[in-house]
Amino acid sequence: MSVGLLSTIAAVFYGGTVSVLALTATFARRRTLRREARSTLALLVPGRPEEPQR
Repeated sequence: MSVGLLSTIAAVFYGGTVSVLALTATFARRRTLRREARSTLALLVPGRPEEPQR
């Protein structure tokens, strides 16, 4: 496998993970699930400050 193919696979996997977490953080019915998705998203996306606990 070439480096370009592996990079593309990694980028698609990362983008899919971030997309699922963003949708979960926005549309989940349970508050705890939304909170957990937001905290995980804050770890994966650099430069985005973590939301303070309420």
